[in-house]
Formats: sequence, structure tokens, C-alpha cells
Amino acid sequence: MRCPSCLDEYEPDVVRCAACDVDLVTDEEFDADADAGTQPRPRPARPATDSGPRPLGRFHPDMVGLVLEVLQDKGVEHDVRARDDDVEVAVEAAWRDELRAELLMRWDDLLAELDADLAPDVLASGAHAAGWFDAPQGSYIDRDGKLVVDAPPEDDADDRRTLGPALVAGGTILAIAGWQVMDVGAVIIAGVALAVVGLFIPR
Repeated sequence: MRCPSCLDEYEPDVVRCAACDVDLVTDEEFDADADAGTQPRPRPARPATDSGPRPLGRFHPDMVGLVLEVLQDKGVEHDVRARDDDVEVAVEAAWRDELRAELLMRWDDLLAELDADLAPDVLASGAHAAGWFDAPQGSYIDRDGKLVVDAPPEDDADDRRTLGPALVAGGTILAIAGWQVMDVGAVIIAGVALAVVGLFIPR
């Protein structure tokens, strides 16, 4: 299946384009339209569902130039901020997931374009995508047939779900230790207080 507007290809069971919100056509219908000289419609502007700059990733300083070339080719505005050991690139939130997926798929090609003198230092930075310090660890195809990569760590809400149980467990251990081992009232009270606070933290 293919979108007649943006020409993206989809899995056979997908019926609408996720980007353009138009009905997909079969390859035969698409080829027939192409033979008839029908031009694809321009892709509509991206809806501003989420706005503001969001981190695209933290990159090795020697890889930033190649990453910025990809962004400039797509016409995406970006912010660059140098940090101690890496460079953080931010893009508009509506573009971030698509760009992370594209970079992940093209990362080996970008590494191959790297100057031979710079490559050993970048490759020594480790990780599964050398030179991209917070690269996505996994990806999947969503129900619209698009590649989706996992969210950056700062978008993950799991830390809030584990804080409460951790406080309950730590407070319980502290209270039992204060009662059984040390026999100190202040330690028991502190442990019970931690456990109670942990019970009220939303999960």
C-alpha cells in the first residue's frame, strides 16, 4: 500500500497514511496513476500537536556535523548546545520521533562517512550506536505502519512508578531494623514515615 500524497509505503493491512491522513492505494493503482501523469499532492503541514524544542539526542562532537547535515537536508530547525563530553541537539517536538527513527536506520552509513582519523575515537565511545550516547535501544512498527523508536530516558515515567514502592520497602526495612536491632524510637518513626509517604506517591 502507498500514500498517493507523500508516496510513503505501508504494510498491506494499513488503509490510511499516518502523516497525510488520506486513503492509501495499492501499488497497481499507484502505477496506473503514475502512467496517467497524475502528480502527487504535496504533503500537508505537520499538525502542531506538541510544540517546543525537545532533545533529539546527545552526540559525540565529531558526529554532530553529520547529524546536522541530515537535519538541514530535511529543512528542520534545530538548536545545538555543547556540553562537557558531548553535544546535545534539540528539534521541534513534532519532528523528533521521525528524526530519531531515521537517524537510527542511517547511523551505520553516517559512521562510514566519518573521516578515518576521527573514527577510532568515535567508535571507542561504545554503545550500540557509537557516537550517539542516548540512542534508542528498540523500535517497533505501529498500527499505522510507521517505524517508532523508544522514547528518550527523560520522557520515561517509570521512575515515578518505582519511587513509591522503593520508599515503602526502604521505610519498612528501616523501621524493622530500628525496632529489632537498634531499639531506637527515632529510627522506627523515620522508617514508618518513609513507608507512609511511599504509599501516597502516585504510580
